[in-house]
Amino acid sequence: MIFSKKKNIVIFIAAFALLVFLYGIGVLKPVENLLTRILNPVLKQFYIIGTDIKNIYEEQTSKYDLTKVVNELREEVMALSGENAKLKTVVRENDILREHLGFLERNELKYVMSNVISKEDILNVGGQTEVIIIDKGEQNGIRRGLSAVNSQGVIIGKVAEAKERVAKIYLASSDKCKLAVTILGDDDTSGIAQGSLGLVIKMDFIPQIKNLNINDIVVSSGLEKDIPRGLVVGKISEVRKESNKLWQSAIIEPMLDMDELIIVSVIIP
Repeated sequence: MIFSKKKNIVIFIAAFALLVFLYGIGVLKPVENLLTRILNPVLKQFYIIGTDIKNIYEEQTSKYDLTKVVNELREEVMALSGENAKLKTVVRENDILREHLGFLERNELKYVMSNVISKEDILNVGGQTEVIIIDKGEQNGIRRGLSAVNSQGVIIGKVAEAKERVAKIYLASSDKCKLAVTILGDDDTSGIAQGSLGLVIKMDFIPQIKNLNINDIVVSSGLEKDIPRGLVVGKISEVRKESNKLWQSAIIEPMLDMDELIIVSVIIP
């Protein structure tokens, strides 16, 4: 058995040596050329198929990598946009805070500064916001009837209801908000301002003998015990006067955008 295996190994080595010898002297050259002619087309096809497979793989890998990069960049852009929006909000709030503090300190007013946390949209013709909720209440000294102002000292409305930690404010453009007002520089021209449709403010009960002008500034008259004198309400945009009436009226345009309220201050008398 062992002798047979050794014999086979000897035969294999001898055959291999013979092939090497014959190849070396060129005897097998015609056979090599024949095999080359036969196998070349097959090898070529294998090479083409292999190249195609490689290209497809690289293309798919490249697409996957590009998709991954695009997704990562998109996520990064979204994150940066969110951070940018937060920074803009912080900057805006800081600017508003500085304006509030500047106005209130110049006028030596006692106040409670608060954030608007909700808007109660009352369905009306104009679809305007007429009520806001702030994050301060009775524990901060806020009560019904107090006035609220923006950073420029413009009255935005009156406190309608106060609870321990929150308060409801009727905006000046709401028909539920009434203010005792007068014309800036003319203390004798007084009247009652009341919101209309959540859009404008109407000033009524002005004697016919009083002269009203477009763009006259309307301010709080100080006749209400809880609202200080001289807080801006708005400016007159229209005068309504009829000869057969005892009173005349005016339309007041609010000097602020009610929808942009973020921070408000409630004036404490």
